[in-house]
Amino acid sequence: MATERAGNAILLAVDGEPHTDAAVQWAIELAVHLRRQLVAVHVKDPYLKQFYNEIYAQGRQAYLDHVDDCLETVARQAIARFEAAVGKAVPNWRVKTLSGDPLEELCQEVQCGQYELLVMGRRIKRKRFDNWRSRNLPRKLMEEIQAIPVLIVPG
Repeated sequence: MATERAGNAILLAVDGEPHTDAAVQWAIELAVHLRRQLVAVHVKDPYLKQFYNEIYAQGRQAYLDHVDDCLETVARQAIARFEAAVGKAVPNWRVKTLSGDPLEELCQEVQCGQYELLVMGRRIKRKRFDNWRSRNLPRKLMEEIQAIPVLIVPG
């Protein structure tokens, strides 16, 4: 009998975007074949809200409420997309929603959880403008996370 690794789950970063679908499928297949729990995590990134607060110290509450509503809608859509994909393929799965900087939140989740792998999607950049506006989360996560492997699946 093979010995188990320290982690007992696969962590999957979901954002509801089409480029993440391939990563979801990889994570499902790995969870099934390795008989691991699959934990999908969505991070609500309040970047626009922080940007607005920095520019306008007296932010309009209606705008801030609208950003919160948009972030919540995106989170619900991302989770629904994952739940539709996972179906009954993986008997042991759960979903977490975090809020904050995605890099910091995912790093903290890896440190606090019992994970043996992080799976995430990557948008294929086709134009120079895409490289400029991208915060390149997959690359940063690979630099920051040393405790477990990171599998980046191109969309």
